[in-house]
Amino acid sequence: MSLTIRTRPAVLLGVLLPLRRSCCFFLPSFPRRGWGRFFVGSLPTSVPPCQGGKQDNRIFLKPALAVLLGVLLVPVWLAAAQDADAQANPEMDPLAVKEEMIRDRFKRFEDRVFRLREQLSEIEPANAKRLARVLDRAGELQLGDRLEEIVKLLDQANARGGALEEQGKWLADAERVLGILLERDSDNEARRDEIDKMRQFKEDVDQILQQQRELRSEAAQTATARQMAKQLEQALQRIQSLLRDQQKLPTDDASKETRADDQRDLARDADDLADDLKSLADTAPPEEVDSESLLEARQETGKASESTKAGAEAMARAAQELRQGKPVPSADQQEAVEKLEEAQGQIEKALEQLREESQLREQAQQQEGLSDETKELGNRMREDGSPHGGPQQKGTPGQEGLDEAQKEMDEAQESLEQDQPDEAIPDQDRAIEELKQAQKELDEALKQLRKEERAEMLRDLEVRFRQMLSKQRAINELTVVLDQFGRAKFTRAEELQLADLAMKQQELSEDASACLNILDEDGTTVVFPRVVEQVAGDMTDVADRLAELLVGALTQQVEQDIVDALEQLLGAVQKMQQENEQQEGSGEGGDSENQSLLPTSAELKLLRSSQQRVNKRTTAIESAKADPAESPDELKKAAQGLADRQKELSAVATEMRDRQNQP
Repeated sequence: MSLTIRTRPAVLLGVLLPLRRSCCFFLPSFPRRGWGRFFVGSLPTSVPPCQGGKQDNRIFLKPALAVLLGVLLVPVWLAAAQDADAQANPEMDPLAVKEEMIRDRFKRFEDRVFRLREQLSEIEPANAKRLARVLDRAGELQLGDRLEEIVKLLDQANARGGALEEQGKWLADAERVLGILLERDSDNEARRDEIDKMRQFKEDVDQILQQQRELRSEAAQTATARQMAKQLEQALQRIQSLLRDQQKLPTDDASKETRADDQRDLARDADDLADDLKSLADTAPPEEVDSESLLEARQETGKASESTKAGAEAMARAAQELRQGKPVPSADQQEAVEKLEEAQGQIEKALEQLREESQLREQAQQQEGLSDETKELGNRMREDGSPHGGPQQKGTPGQEGLDEAQKEMDEAQESLEQDQPDEAIPDQDRAIEELKQAQKELDEALKQLRKEERAEMLRDLEVRFRQMLSKQRAINELTVVLDQFGRAKFTRAEELQLADLAMKQQELSEDASACLNILDEDGTTVVFPRVVEQVAGDMTDVADRLAELLVGALTQQVEQDIVDALEQLLGAVQKMQQENEQQEGSGEGGDSENQSLLPTSAELKLLRSSQQRVNKRTTAIESAKADPAESPDELKKAAQGLADRQKELSAVATEMRDRQNQP
């Protein structure tokens, strides 16, 4: 209820602001801490003079932003308030009925955000994109479905504990969604849009490059098939000549010695032809993959080589028999004829396969289509006019390379249409090189954009961690002072002081949650966001303990853990900033596009420190059993939370291992 009371001015602000085209309200009592501080600090405002030029505490909002606040804030915080006029369902538990009301209002909230996003898509695209991210994040976290489950749990008398736990988790996730609306605006939105465009352009270039490589391979296969066909036609003529000479040799009137010499010469010619056929079958162009037709033609050519070799061996045996005066025709001569006829059929089959390979007209049409696609992409990149190509670069990085590639594609198309695949291949090779250059320029632009985004993110995190650390140290110091004063001596003044500390501690937890939103969107680290999440949880626990006047050793240990974690997070961020600056100075940028916000070594150190804090907390909980101010239930709750954290660290370690093992 306290949250509802503190945010009533914000709800009222969201309701009243849409009533006029532009309004100027005086808000003397608007809360400057907690949610109120976030609302005032995050609204895009300008402060025009009102009533004599005074500008104290006046907030001026555009109507669209006012509508945005009214639509987004009213359903959520009205749902959190007690509704005295609610009609309870007699068959359901009253708490379940109220939870149903919250569920229904959340659904209406999602519907309104969706409609508002559509309305703002043209007039305020940045806000429309932010609302889209809100819807996406709410969907990922399944906030609507989880409210339904909470309703069911509340309707079961023995499931209240589970419902309470789920409500806490739901609120924590809802804070993350709200953080998207409250996060600080900067050049991030424009940079993200630019990164998305560069990535899309790169994907398009990658696809065109892949298609051009395939067309080049097809043209090369066609050229290879034609060259191979010419060689096989010559081989066919040679084998036909051998076959004719071999068939008439036994009937020749020459002497036995002359016949033997002729048979020996035929054997040598056949052996040479077999070697030529084998070389033709085994030799493939470098870096090319044979098509199915080419592969089958090579296989048939290899078989023809074997048959011809066998015929040559039979001829050699026949020559020896002729020298020995054996009668003709001999069995070896008959075998030689059969083997040559078999080789002739295999060569003819290989030629038939190669004739099916030639598809130049279809290849020319495909090359023309790819050229048109390349030209269209180049025009889109030219219209985009990205400023990230440098002062000498006109248009988007890679655009000039695309233009040159398109010209080479047109030349290759003409050669294919003229039935000259050999002439098309050099043009296609040059097109591929130009596409590679365009790809490289887009990669470099993406690296630069990602580097800028990461640098700004690190600066933002550094400022946030430094501020939180300063405030946390002040809370810790005052906690120690109050503990030394003694709980038994607390008066109303000390109780109020602790209440204020609890509120400040809760505000720090909200600040940590805002950092978590930034890290969740980055998505490149594993341990970093989990440590920040742990810090936010510890801050909430400390806030609860301070509100209950618990300032003993356990509270101070948790507070010290928060300071240690913030110092380590700040140190990791600062070290990464230094490494980035050193890389820029040395010109070694690395793969900035895929680089993580923190290196693996830094994340491992954070994981190790988290485990050390778990160990210290375990000892502190055990020691706190001797403190009469600590209730057994609270200590049991603290121990259970620590057990959950230990499980989480184990899961994080497993996730890091799996990432390292990815190819």
